[in-house]
Amino acid sequence: MGMKRLGIIGGLGPMATAYFMRRIIEMTDAATDQDNIEMVIYNVPSIPDRTGYILGKSKKSPLPKIVELANKLERDNVDYIAMPCITAHYFHDQIADAVFVPVSNGIKETAAYLSAEGISKVGIMATDGTASMHLFDSVLKDYDITCVYPDVECQKLVMSIIYDDVKAGKPVDMKEFELVKSQLLEAGAEVIILGCTELSIVKRDHDVGEKVLDIIDVLAQDCVKKCAKLRPEFDNLITK
Repeated sequence: MGMKRLGIIGGLGPMATAYFMRRIIEMTDAATDQDNIEMVIYNVPSIPDRTGYILGKSKKSPLPKIVELANKLERDNVDYIAMPCITAHYFHDQIADAVFVPVSNGIKETAAYLSAEGISKVGIMATDGTASMHLFDSVLKDYDITCVYPDVECQKLVMSIIYDDVKAGKPVDMKEFELVKSQLLEAGAEVIILGCTELSIVKRDHDVGEKVLDIIDVLAQDCVKKCAKLRPEFDNLITK
């Protein structure tokens, strides 16, 4: 298979985009610079907040700008488009319909991966927007996988980690993370999905323990498989 060119709709947020690029490079089976995937990245943090719009707290839709970037990437002759923001997957079908280039769906890739691993119940750590729109449930149910979510107080902790800590560039209180994780495991989750790319930064910087699946890893693995060759050590993504 020849090398394909990857387009990335980034800036949602910027740190998650930078980490996504890093994970793609780490996962690519490359012996030289030339073996790596060529990427065109638009890092556009001015895109309106996805959760705010989905929950009706903001009238500024992020969709027009995201579609504009997808169209630019298509004109840049990319072969595949990825968007390292899971809340923005709320708009996935509209984005995919706007271009002829395939657009990665991190949630569907996650469902397929979990199904292949024999997982039937997962805990979701994600934004209020992702949770309220049941973005994971709507896909995972087709794979006979049940989703469980934090209670109201723990969901507030998740949002605080995402917005008050990671997006604000501040240290994460891992006691809060562990509290949410424990609650989801006690609810019967076999695996905890980090369903927001800001939470991927938590995994980058801290030991999150076993039974965790980082959706940015799923997205990166999908992009590498579509565009190049995956290093075999990245076949397994759930922490042990």
